[in-house]
Amino acid sequence: MTSPWVWIDATELAAGRQLWGMSLVERQVREMALRACSRFRLLVTAETRAAVEVMRDDLDRLYEVELEIVEIAAANEVFEHLAQAGEDVVLLAGDSVYDDRVLAYILDAGAGAASWARERGAFYFSSAQCAALQKQQVQSWQELLAADALGFRGKEVGELNAYVASLRLTMPAYIYRLGADEDLRHIDHLMYRRTFKGAIDAVARYGYYHLVRWITRHLARGASTPNLYTLLSVFCVWLASPLIAVGHVGAGLSIAWAGVILDSVDGKLARLRLHLSDEMGAFEHIAAMPGLALWFVAMGWHLSVGQLSVLHPLSLVTWFLLAIFLLDKVASGLFKKVVGRELFDYRRIDALFHLVAARRNIALLLLSLGALLGYLEQSFYVLVLWMAATLFFHLLRFFWVLVSLRFFRASANS
Repeated sequence: MTSPWVWIDATELAAGRQLWGMSLVERQVREMALRACSRFRLLVTAETRAAVEVMRDDLDRLYEVELEIVEIAAANEVFEHLAQAGEDVVLLAGDSVYDDRVLAYILDAGAGAASWARERGAFYFSSAQCAALQKQQVQSWQELLAADALGFRGKEVGELNAYVASLRLTMPAYIYRLGADEDLRHIDHLMYRRTFKGAIDAVARYGYYHLVRWITRHLARGASTPNLYTLLSVFCVWLASPLIAVGHVGAGLSIAWAGVILDSVDGKLARLRLHLSDEMGAFEHIAAMPGLALWFVAMGWHLSVGQLSVLHPLSLVTWFLLAIFLLDKVASGLFKKVVGRELFDYRRIDALFHLVAARRNIALLLLSLGALLGYLEQSFYVLVLWMAATLFFHLLRFFWVLVSLRFFRASANS
């Protein structure tokens, strides 16, 4: 299937405003380029051209795009030009921030599809609909949104699926129109929130949420790539284990926290800068996955003075912790495979429990508090008990959900 020509109405001053390291127009170019669109026409005025033309240096390196900038005298000329397009065109408003679900929806639905909010929308014009603009005398976004005769099919933005499976996040899709002098704090927060996983632990939500946001905002303005911070994160995760094992517990735990924070930063930066890499994401998942298990083994090695291979209370506790941790990972993976949804946010009770469940951040917090207060060994035992409680809760929920689903299916078939 041939990708459509993408036109961006950049005649409003807000189109050139910078958010998370790039203009609104460049963000739309990148969003559509990620979806295999390569031809873009940017319609600007003399007042907006200078700001809209500014693009990040890595645009051409990351995407193969053909940008054509057309200067027009007034905003109403956008629709006059569009009427002469002669082919399928996606029309976006350069003064707006689009949730990626909006763009995915119209591209999947094809020519004639649209999604809209009160003042702006995303429209996938067929060539016939482009030609009909002149007959319908459409000369503004307001007239376009009211032009039922053009025959667009689609959904209001609030009707799109609010659940983002990749982030375990429930958040309504949006099209946010930005004013030329509008304070950026609200849309800044909205865009950042859209990159954060919905079902997260209390440490991520209430601990370093604002720190990661502050770091990401400053890095977004620079030229460094998210992949750099992915590599640094994996390095820190692995470096923590030998440091803990040889007795440098404070340094090891500090390095572990640095890895955790960088792991959060790289994902936010990649999504906000639209600098995504499936290969690096897969590498991070594989390379960082054993990190927590290695921290457990390293802590057990340190506390047992290297006696993990002999019959010793701390060695038994360490291997028990490792076993229940792995069982919990298996249970979570099986639940997703069988039910088709993450165990961590299947229902509100699961998301609430995930705030305190014995996952990476909570485990690291318990060990750090133990080290700071001089009760490291005791905190290790507490972690084992809480990991066992976490596994028990997840197994209980797994069983309950399966029984409930089978009951409802049986009731529906009877």
